[in-house]
Amino acid sequence: MFTIQAKHGFSKKKSLSGKRQKTHQFTQISQKHYFSGRPSSRNSNGGGRFVVYIPYLPANIDSNQLLENIIRQRLELQLKLIVLDIKCDAELGIGIVYLPNDEDKNYLINIVECIVIEASKNITVSFVDELELISYIVVDGEDMENLPSGDEICRRWVHLCKMQSQPQCKPLSFQFPNIFRIVMHSLRELLTATSIKEFSINGHIATVYFRADCSFFEDLPRTTNLDRLKVAIRRLISDEHMSKESIHIQYNKECANAVVIASGRARIWALHSSIQLDGRVIMKKDSLAYRLLIRPVPKSVSISHIQHHKIFADTIIKILHTDEHVILELSDKNVYEKCINQGALRIGDHVLGIEVYTFASNPENSEIDAENWYETEMCDHKPDIMPFISNPQHHIFRSKWNAKAFLEQFRRWTSNDRKIDGKDGDKYEKLCNLKRHLLRMTVMLNTIGVVKRGSYRIGEKEVKLKPNRIKTILYDHNSKLQHGKTTSLSHATEFPYPSTSVSVIKEDCLIAYEHLVLKGSRPVLLNMAHANSPGGGYKRGDGTQEETLFRRSNYFQSLDLELDDEKPTARFYCNSNSELEPLSDHDVLYPMDEFGAIYTSGLTAFRQSEDIGYAFMEIPMYDVCAIAMAPYRDPKIENDLLSSKYSIGTRKKIENIFAIAHHQNHDTLVLSAFGCGTFRNPPKHVAAIFKSVIEQYAGYFKCIYFAIADDHNTDQTLNPIENFRPFVELLDCLVQKPERNKLVGMMIGPWQILNYTTINEITLSDIRIYRSNACRYGGKCYDLKNIQHCREYLHPPLCPYANNTVSCSQKNDDHHRIWFRHRQICSYGGECELIEYDLIHLNEFEHPEFCRDRGRCENMSKKHLKAYRHVPLCKYRRQCIDYNRELNDHCLNFRH
Repeated sequence: MFTIQAKHGFSKKKSLSGKRQKTHQFTQISQKHYFSGRPSSRNSNGGGRFVVYIPYLPANIDSNQLLENIIRQRLELQLKLIVLDIKCDAELGIGIVYLPNDEDKNYLINIVECIVIEASKNITVSFVDELELISYIVVDGEDMENLPSGDEICRRWVHLCKMQSQPQCKPLSFQFPNIFRIVMHSLRELLTATSIKEFSINGHIATVYFRADCSFFEDLPRTTNLDRLKVAIRRLISDEHMSKESIHIQYNKECANAVVIASGRARIWALHSSIQLDGRVIMKKDSLAYRLLIRPVPKSVSISHIQHHKIFADTIIKILHTDEHVILELSDKNVYEKCINQGALRIGDHVLGIEVYTFASNPENSEIDAENWYETEMCDHKPDIMPFISNPQHHIFRSKWNAKAFLEQFRRWTSNDRKIDGKDGDKYEKLCNLKRHLLRMTVMLNTIGVVKRGSYRIGEKEVKLKPNRIKTILYDHNSKLQHGKTTSLSHATEFPYPSTSVSVIKEDCLIAYEHLVLKGSRPVLLNMAHANSPGGGYKRGDGTQEETLFRRSNYFQSLDLELDDEKPTARFYCNSNSELEPLSDHDVLYPMDEFGAIYTSGLTAFRQSEDIGYAFMEIPMYDVCAIAMAPYRDPKIENDLLSSKYSIGTRKKIENIFAIAHHQNHDTLVLSAFGCGTFRNPPKHVAAIFKSVIEQYAGYFKCIYFAIADDHNTDQTLNPIENFRPFVELLDCLVQKPERNKLVGMMIGPWQILNYTTINEITLSDIRIYRSNACRYGGKCYDLKNIQHCREYLHPPLCPYANNTVSCSQKNDDHHRIWFRHRQICSYGGECELIEYDLIHLNEFEHPEFCRDRGRCENMSKKHLKAYRHVPLCKYRRQCIDYNRELNDHCLNFRH
């Protein structure tokens, strides 16, 4: 209990309850306190007892005796002060320390200021000379039109409590006009007043909450009501602290705000910083934003004139302009209240109304449109999602998506109808580009919100996303997909499919993917990725294929570790022993190796394409699989073709896409114009490289689709006819049957034939992402016989279009000769004796085709015998019985 000394202005003993009591919020070093004490030495008694006040006691300790003992120990043991006495009131959250001299008092107040009483939680108490004692009076709010004023409440309060001093009493807020904040400085008068907890005034009942904590909630969901608020708060502080005499909860539906006033035992509420409604976290606030709505605002009125109007006294911190409205946010409460009381302002010949701005609806039931975002708040931001990520409660994450509203804005800033020349044209184009990036940023923010809460709405229908677990596998230059093996030639040349069909469609890649899934295929999608950053410029609103995929799905959770913060994706690394190792939190995915890739399964796509406004899908696409592979950016171009280095490199990248897809058991590929947009790769040449790899992998995939939807990135010097046409002309309707290659050095899908162990058994290579640096001359290299050179550099496989009987028909194609090695022509020609016996010779040298006359050939000239291979001589020559009988098979297979 407090023993009140007469010399200090106290006149009686105030008894406190012996029950367990919860107190006001604990005070931390960095926290702003609600007092305005002025240092003074007048608080002492004639006996040399000098008083220091503790304005806030920690709320997690509800025993007066315990508080007194802890504080005394800290002061005496740590600060070496002599403490005459300490009294604490956990109910009011106030403490009094009695010291023997003024020097110690000044030292404690002005030098020490605060001490730590619980180091593990950084809980402190501070010391002041005078107290500012804040309480709240709540008038029953059934009749808001005839509420008493602050002066009336103050006079009634002074009369009832027989106070000598006049307290300050003002309405709390325009949103809650029935709540009054009353400030006192006399502890004696406060203790006297605590006996009066209710009183009547002008036909209303008023309830007093002494030494209360006041907090707010803003922009609450439309589904919020008072009962739901109480349940959310009760969940945190329990029923025993929810009595009406201790806590007042009031909800303003129109403003979508709420206030919580907690006193006495309910002061434990101050320990909490948020509540949960519908699984969403709603943060507490110390004050409401001071927002004003100015309307109507004629187009002739300059926003600058509003911003600099004297009524706002330079306190505007934010201004948002729509067609007929201006929304202001002020920094000063007094200016805010003055503006509301005045209700209007004049600018020239126009009088504009001033009223309280309210966010009256749940963002999830409020669609993103021009008035509340595109032409207002969005304009104040730079195209970057990261500032919003640090504010997860921002309404943009929860607002309903309106595809039509987005399209109207996007088409406005992508229209080619408006032609402006010169500097004004450049300025306008920069503005258009900025707006497009902001619009795409908006989509990404809304997508993140959908992923975080696991659902979205289409009209009144809620679509809940299945909690699919994403799996991510990193492949780098050390990765091995599969060990080599020795197998029969016949088994090695067995293919899953008799042929591979190719289609080129002017279609969105995810739509093509969905069609294939519905047909029973197991497709994988090519993500034309950025090598150095996940999602490329998706955080800034860039517009390539990868950024679009991020905006339409939860792909960002796979590749961007920074935003995968709730249930981390299962990430693995394919090592050099063909094993998957879990990635640790310290491992990174980027930058990707030149020929490396990232395979992701379990993705969920739920938005449609940009040209229809990123509308939500009626049914989400689950278990989407993708391979992220980075094309070259701005590669060296020679005569509209990739230089040999980038031609060889691009082919290796595409080979790895096919190898990973096959390794992951996909039967269908959804590809695109790899690097042919922003990255400026020539589409005609890239299509030819794809054709070469398709021929190598023929029979390993059922079908391959090139989904090429030309966009703003395709209007380049290198592709004046867009990306679609070159791919259609070269690849569409192609049906490729597998080549049954059998020469050492040739490729069979992802494997290369290393050697023959027997005449019918071969050894196949490992399947690796990378072996060594590729020789920039490829198959045209003149050092193929140089052992040291071949150890240092990798050379391409043997051409698959030539066998023992047919010569390659593409030898005159420079880039075909770069992609493949070709055998030299044997100087002995058809007369070579090593053809049938020396496999090494056979793989190194090309020999002529067989003479078409077969065994009936009688041309024995040296020139003819060298120009053509011939069937062997019959050992019986012309005496051969079969020859004389003219048996056709024998005569064709042997010469006589």
